[in-house]
Amino acid sequence: MPMDGDKPTVSSPQKPRRSRCAFQDCTDKVVKIVGDCRYCQSKYCVRHRLPETHACENMTSCRQDAYNRNSNKLLRERCVGNKV
Repeated sequence: MPMDGDKPTVSSPQKPRRSRCAFQDCTDKVVKIVGDCRYCQSKYCVRHRLPETHACENMTSCRQDAYNRNSNKLLRERCVGNKV
């Protein structure tokens, strides 16, 4: 232990910091797994976990990804009738 004059100093153990929502003034706890935004890499609570609710900076890429997923799904499930 380091000594400062006559008093020994004791270092307190570091407590793990609780994660809080990254949305402006929100102080709610972060939701594990579903609270992670894959577009802006921030962590959010239940109310702000969706990109629309926390005004995600990468909203255009989010919309483009959703459009591409939906487009691909529709093309895979397309019905093609037999031509007679």
